[in-house]
Amino acid sequence: MKLALLFLFTGMVNGVVAQNTDHSVSRDESKNQVMLQLDWDVPTYKYYNTDDLESIDINGQDVIVKHKDGDDVYTNRVTDISFFKAVKPVAPTKADLIGKWELRAQEEESEESFSYTFTENELIIEEFGTPLVCDYSFNDGILTYTTPATEWSEPETFSKQVLLLYDKTVLVLKNKAFGEDNELEQAETFFKAGKEPNTSDANLDGKWFCYHGESKDEVRLGFWFNGNNFDCVIGAWSARMTGTYTYEKGILYLHPTEFYTGRESGEWGYGRVDPATLECSSWKQVEAFDFPVQPVPKTFVFIVNGDEIYGWYANLPCLYYRQ
Repeated sequence: MKLALLFLFTGMVNGVVAQNTDHSVSRDESKNQVMLQLDWDVPTYKYYNTDDLESIDINGQDVIVKHKDGDDVYTNRVTDISFFKAVKPVAPTKADLIGKWELRAQEEESEESFSYTFTENELIIEEFGTPLVCDYSFNDGILTYTTPATEWSEPETFSKQVLLLYDKTVLVLKNKAFGEDNELEQAETFFKAGKEPNTSDANLDGKWFCYHGESKDEVRLGFWFNGNNFDCVIGAWSARMTGTYTYEKGILYLHPTEFYTGRESGEWGYGRVDPATLECSSWKQVEAFDFPVQPVPKTFVFIVNGDEIYGWYANLPCLYYRQ
């Protein structure tokens, strides 16, 4: 349902946000929400739970979102307002899984071949061109499968929680990689073949950490987003890049303009970077060809789900936590 007042927003293309607050949230099909489309350099979407709003007021060229925690004011930016009625969450079924689920937008060509294909009775895992045919079961949202023996490994059984996001176009498999006592989870993320998720960069702003291992002692990857600007630190490489980004169909595209290292000559690991916070006592700017990570990673799978983001980096699954 669209507001009858949308004609008031025609031609609003050169304004600025009048107030530096943002109480928007991620798209959540389980809640009644309103969506504001903003005309930035690329279209941007802001979602609000209607239960948290007092009103949305229009005052000249200002759109004022009156949130219970404060007002968000947009000037000359809002081009569309839409409402979404809550959809009652439905647990994924076995029928939802059937088909091919693939990895996308990875730097390494070999990663493009990583896919899961579900039939009625079998799960076919294709990684680096070698298919594994597995028996599987799916009950109460938990996928359980056993990989067959190979010349390199014995049979192994896995149990993973299944999330189907963005109208069942994104499959996320979550599990405790290092046992139930681990405070952290890992998440594998796949896209339904032939489908595109309806994602947006709403609620990306802020700080996100993906950790090493089974604790929060070492940050593997850190992202800071502010508007269309990003700051990324690759922890163990003591490498930092900044610039702008675009986000489309679940893929984060980085456009880095500045590169830094937190190491002295001959130093390894985190160097001058604090592994728990990614703060650095002294960043040294370098040219792109001197950046410690080659080739420079620029493309990331990035699926936002509330205070978590799911993706991949260097052929390993990533789960980012909002800080």
